[in-house]
Amino acid sequence: MEPIAKFAADRMLARIARWLRMLGADVIFDERIDGAAMLQVARRDRRIMLTRDKRLKAAPDVLFLASNHFREQLRQILMRYPFDIRRDAFSRCSKCNTPLIEVDREVIRHRVPPFVYASNEKFSECPACCHLYWSGTHPERIMRELQRIRAL
Repeated sequence: MEPIAKFAADRMLARIARWLRMLGADVIFDERIDGAAMLQVARRDRRIMLTRDKRLKAAPDVLFLASNHFREQLRQILMRYPFDIRRDAFSRCSKCNTPLIEVDREVIRHRVPPFVYASNEKFSECPACCHLYWSGTHPERIMRELQRIRAL
């Protein structure tokens, strides 16, 4: 199986960065860094730069996203750099990009609402920012949205 491409998203693409992370992609994003500086970071780390900045679109290691529409942008990325979403989805923190680790549900019992604890067997945590994740309905909605995006 092909490894997932590593991306760097410019500050105009916060939503794309979060979505790609939820799908399992390794995406760096920092709204404080402008496009040219992020391109330098991307090159240093051997990442594909995702941008809406027209000044950067001619670079060979840049994917210029022509559309302003999120669904079209995501579709363009997934068509150009396909990866196994079913295998990799929900394996990274959508907030900070760190790979998630599975945690024992007893350890997090008092960190989630009682109904969440009672209705979920598996929990994951980001070791960097301590954000907790569980399946619930959010992943199902994301996968349905992906099916719609791919059908565009």
